[in-house]
Amino acid sequence: MSRFLPLLALLAAFAFSPALAAEKNVQIRLLPEKTELKGGDTVTVGIEETIAPSWHTYWANPGDSGTIARIVWKGIDGLEAAPIQWPLPKKLPIGPLTNYGYEGKAVLLQDLTLPENLPEGPQTISATIDILVCHEICIPETHEASFTINNGSDSYSEAIAEARGFLPVEMGWATTLAEEAGDLVVTITTDMPSAFSKLESINLFPEEWGLILYPETTRATREGDVLTLRHKRGERALADIPVSKLVITYEDAAGTKKGFRVSTLTETAGAGGDEKTAMDVGIFKAILFALIGGIVLNLMPCVFPVLSMKALSLVQLKDKDIAIARKHGVAYTLGILACFGLIASILIALKAGGMQVGWGFQLQHPVIILFLAYLFFLLGLNLAGFYEINFGLSNVGHKLTAKEGLSGSFFTGALATLVATPCTAPFMGVAMGYALTQPAYISLIVFMALGFGLALPYLAMTFIPAVRHVLPRPGIWMEKLRQFLAFPMFASACWLLWVLSQQISHMGQLTALLGMLALVFGIWLVKQRPSQKFWRIVVLVLAIASFGFTISTFTGMKQMPSSDEIAVAQADENWEEFSRPLLEKYLESGDPIFVNMTAAWCITCKVNEKVAIATEDTQKLFADLGVKYLKGDWTNQNPAITHYLEEYGRSGVPIYVFYGPKDKDTGARPEPVVLPQILTPSIVENALNTK
Repeated sequence: MSRFLPLLALLAAFAFSPALAAEKNVQIRLLPEKTELKGGDTVTVGIEETIAPSWHTYWANPGDSGTIARIVWKGIDGLEAAPIQWPLPKKLPIGPLTNYGYEGKAVLLQDLTLPENLPEGPQTISATIDILVCHEICIPETHEASFTINNGSDSYSEAIAEARGFLPVEMGWATTLAEEAGDLVVTITTDMPSAFSKLESINLFPEEWGLILYPETTRATREGDVLTLRHKRGERALADIPVSKLVITYEDAAGTKKGFRVSTLTETAGAGGDEKTAMDVGIFKAILFALIGGIVLNLMPCVFPVLSMKALSLVQLKDKDIAIARKHGVAYTLGILACFGLIASILIALKAGGMQVGWGFQLQHPVIILFLAYLFFLLGLNLAGFYEINFGLSNVGHKLTAKEGLSGSFFTGALATLVATPCTAPFMGVAMGYALTQPAYISLIVFMALGFGLALPYLAMTFIPAVRHVLPRPGIWMEKLRQFLAFPMFASACWLLWVLSQQISHMGQLTALLGMLALVFGIWLVKQRPSQKFWRIVVLVLAIASFGFTISTFTGMKQMPSSDEIAVAQADENWEEFSRPLLEKYLESGDPIFVNMTAAWCITCKVNEKVAIATEDTQKLFADLGVKYLKGDWTNQNPAITHYLEEYGRSGVPIYVFYGPKDKDTGARPEPVVLPQILTPSIVENALNTK
């Protein structure tokens, strides 16, 4: 019913006389962040709503009634508009209903990208803005607004910066949705639990309609780093929403309203099947779904490289005694079940301890990701023939003795389980959701059913001679296929490194890549066989050092800091992102300014920052002298930074420029000082102390 309320509101509004809507209750103004632009540039524009007292407009999810603002941009052909960025909403009770929206003043933000072939001279960009404004009645209003670029018009960089402060902060925190006893339960694992000291101030705002009953109150609890929100469920099924985006507002210890935004996946029973949730199934259905999900998991791309290796070994078993083939099938199955049992036990124990974790939780840790990347890289090198191993993980081409072959099948099963964890097959979502809400022994049974489903196709092929006899006979082609299968292994390693890049810093990513290089170098050294004892010792020492470096890289795999931590780190370093308006502002103020132009791929830049700029002494000197520290990142193309470099006759980074303070008597500022490209703490100190 609530979805029809906006239409009813509009019909009611049009039923009033035209005179009623003659005086608009919202004033609209466009606030471009900058107005001097060229083709291809992107500019952030604020849509400022000044709302009459007692009236309100609406957020991205209006709540029980209302409709969102709709903006159509025009004036320049090829102009592209990004989605609206909505400031934090507030709850607006209207009788028995509750809406989400704004009162007083609100600034919506939208990024506009200009076409590459932007005409020369001044250009006017206009917008048609349709909004619904409500008090005791609702009135639709249409506004026309515009601004002009490249004619010297005013820009509103400070207003845009202020408006960004009212946007929810994007957080990548692990978040889950569940339905329990008529409540929507949101669990968030946060790395800043102390911020949520005022639990009574927390409100949940889903961006999708129908998830909750809007007039109800959000109830919040916190245990350690886990924040749990409960809110009465709405009419819409969770299965209707593949990805839920949630905004949570709260007050910090000082009483300042803040907010953040998280996203969470909502799982369904599987393609083509009836939608189900964990509440709809019992233990027998959960076991069946887990078994089917495990079988389908064999078709997932993350498992395919490992199963390809087993397919090759199965060809070699073609002419073996059926008893040997069955032993390999059982060993492979036991490897999967052992690994599933271990992962399930850890998962159950962590959940019992209050942590909010789920399927694939181990892949949320960079150390595990790096370990798997190295492992797949090693397996790929082995399959490609770079080196040979005889211990079973990739035993293709080796003699299938009982000991080696069975251990190889067991560990391949364990490896298949490890790499299967990032995948979720149809039917798995419901089974896992059920398992994680049950007592430990039931959870373990469901997990074992999933593992058995993963093992079942290979196990069946080893137990059914007719299936094995269909396979081609062993031959030279197997060596070529073995080498070809190295590439899926390398592809898996690349994918894991990409996952790792989402979790760690740029320096951590470089460390991981250097660890791979050291791994290959160490293996190459081991393959060398110098005739002289002295050189054999030298090679051995170098190989140990290479492997030692690879092992040491695990200590640098730390999660990227949260947005709050980054902000604190920036505050501690006292730096701000470079922009021309900010530089001009500080030049006018008379403050000393230190400009650092850097890039992630610039090794000299990173060394200089670590050795001479981001040190405690230099940062203290910046603070004591009141230096405004601006840092420009040229990792990606940035026209403003390129232009700045050209001003100083440079075509690349690094460049360090110090602008001394204005003279108190004359008001003149000394000529800027360009520092050397190789810095030491004393060079920086001497430049800052130059009179």
